Amino acid sequence: MAAADYKGWLLEIEGTKLPMEYIAHNSYGASPDQKQDEDSYQDGYGALHRNVLPHTRTKIEWNTPNMVHLTDLDELLSFFPDKDKMKVRYWNDKKLGYYTGEFYYPTIQFNYYDASDKDIRYNSIRLALIEY
Repeated sequence: MAAADYKGWLLEIEGTKLPMEYIAHNSYGASPDQKQDEDSYQDGYGALHRNVLPHTRTKIEWNTPNMVHLTDLDELLSFFPDKDKMKVRYWNDKKLGYYTGEFYYPTIQFNYYDASDKDIRYNSIRLALIEY
């Protein structure tokens, strides 16, 4: 893979590309291919003994821009189906290519900026995807 493989998008959730307008500038961060340990320990001499597992996990986090309106939120939430696992294709900066995995999203906190008779405006909303 190479940088030339980048196609202008970062996330595709359940087959639909997430519009870049829902990612605030300077907020997107990815930790691709994180190693996992099982039963690692430190011995009495202080030496770490690791049992690194073959499966790696990716974590992706970003914020929405400020002033997301209620109608924008409705569209944004359509990307996060009410199910435990979702298929996500993402740009992997470590491998310079697109990769697919099964992810979940942690609870989303909605912070209001203000509310009126016809609309709610939200402060930036933090979103995350964590690979199984």
